[in-house]
Amino acid sequence: MKNVICLSVLCVTLALSSCSKEKTIDDDLKEVAANINKTTPQNLADGVRLDSVSAQPGKIFKYNYTLTDDVKESVTPEQIEAFKASAKEGALRVVKTSPDIKEFRDNDVTMVYTYYDKNGKPTTDFKITPEEYKGK
Repeated sequence: MKNVICLSVLCVTLALSSCSKEKTIDDDLKEVAANINKTTPQNLADGVRLDSVSAQPGKIFKYNYTLTDDVKESVTPEQIEAFKASAKEGALRVVKTSPDIKEFRDNDVTMVYTYYDKNGKPTTDFKITPEEYKGK
């Protein structure tokens, strides 16, 4: 009986400490998002603008971009898929190597990237999971 009580206390302690750790990570992500959003919108590269970022529950960090030169209806599905593949490959390379987001990697943060056309219509999106940036 004493072992069961000790085990129960240990389980509760572990559960609480893991919950508070996740909450801390989510709080840190919210703080990072607030700081980045102070500098947005930000024109990045040819026709791409970072509009905002947000921290979402469950260690998710979301980036919202606008493709300032494109209208969704004037781009073929093949062009969208090619852009998506290229953007994801570039983002994954940055996620794997950038010292600026080491804390994201260390805490298994999932990053979501959403792109809108210049009229605000969703054009494409993708996510990068810890399995993707920690693998290979």
